[in-house]
Amino acid sequence: MKKLAMITRFPCQEDAVEYINNNFDGVIGLGDVECPQYLNNFHGILGEMESVYIMKYLKKTEKLITKEFLGLSTDFSTEISITHFPPKGFKSGMIINVEIGKKEISAKILSSKTKIIIHGHSENQTIVNSQGFQVISVGAFEKGYLAIYYPEEKKVQLSKISSH
Repeated sequence: MKKLAMITRFPCQEDAVEYINNNFDGVIGLGDVECPQYLNNFHGILGEMESVYIMKYLKKTEKLITKEFLGLSTDFSTEISITHFPPKGFKSGMIINVEIGKKEISAKILSSKTKIIIHGHSENQTIVNSQGFQVISVGAFEKGYLAIYYPEEKKVQLSKISSH
């Protein structure tokens, strides 16, 4: 069975890269991934921390997810959507114990087919069920958090590694 790591706030450290490459069939980056070129079978979206080099690399190699990928969409056209930023008002995004989120993401969710929203940017892992939606924060990899996506089942499982 195929299993993919979903990561955000991923540091470019040899042991972190090795862990991901040894334990997963591929990677879906939810933004703020420092070195996607070292991760096997990487595809992802951009966050605010990526350099121009990473943006160009993802576009050139066609690894930038711009619409739909393995049942996930960035335009909220599928049942499961991915975004870097959390939606505002759903209480799923936290940085230094401060709730974060974007109104634009909330508006897109409320007018879409999406039922499950998976996002990066946040430090903590959480699952929030609100207004008929499930909002999942994968949490920061730098804190050991990631999610595992099983594309055949369209299933997401939160996970924490003890050291990376």
